[in-house]
Amino acid sequence: MSAEVEKAEHSLIILPVGSLEQHGTEAPLGCDGLIAEALCRRAGELTSTPVLPTFYYGCSYSHTFFPGTFSISIETYSKLLGEIISEAERNGFKNILIVSGHGGNRHAAEKAIAETAGTISCRYMGYWELPGVQKEENRLFKKAGYHITSSEVSMVWHLLSGSIPGEFSGCYPSAQQNMKTVSPEQWKHLYPDGGVGADLSDASVAKGQTLFQFAIDSLVNYILKNR
Repeated sequence: MSAEVEKAEHSLIILPVGSLEQHGTEAPLGCDGLIAEALCRRAGELTSTPVLPTFYYGCSYSHTFFPGTFSISIETYSKLLGEIISEAERNGFKNILIVSGHGGNRHAAEKAIAETAGTISCRYMGYWELPGVQKEENRLFKKAGYHITSSEVSMVWHLLSGSIPGEFSGCYPSAQQNMKTVSPEQWKHLYPDGGVGADLSDASVAKGQTLFQFAIDSLVNYILKNR
């Protein structure tokens, strides 16, 4: 990594972030980080942009009634992320792009960016917010869902070389309230299998590969325009 940083031809560095939380029987606990990491690594290779090691832990409080979830508080997460941003600046970078595979990290990340002193430019986005990705997801999946989505499941199946579980839920119940305010107890009670709103009969390795490649192309274009 030292040589990679020294040889960097521009001022941008990328940080993939994810979470360690339940993803039913369909995907691994680190699903969010796996997707973000693979996406950033490939885009980094194609644009000669350095990529930091993935931060796999995230803010997953709502999932803490499910085994295997390791959640970090907003305060701790934002402080740690703020120090990573400051270290990127100390190493000479003028821009840092944080690409998340987990929606629950947004508040903590935005808090870190707002509170970090310095001149470095910080940008945060979920990979689904890359230009055109949401539209492509809607084209491929009739009901992607809110959590354990058919799109993320398909992409992680693609990344794990078509490793599809022998059994999976198929269709998860629709969201019954504002999911951003659901407590761990409510999530476990309302959505006992973990997933929300997805029709996984629509998931496939082929669709995952298509969406993943689209996201790579979108991220590459974004980097080239904004570094």
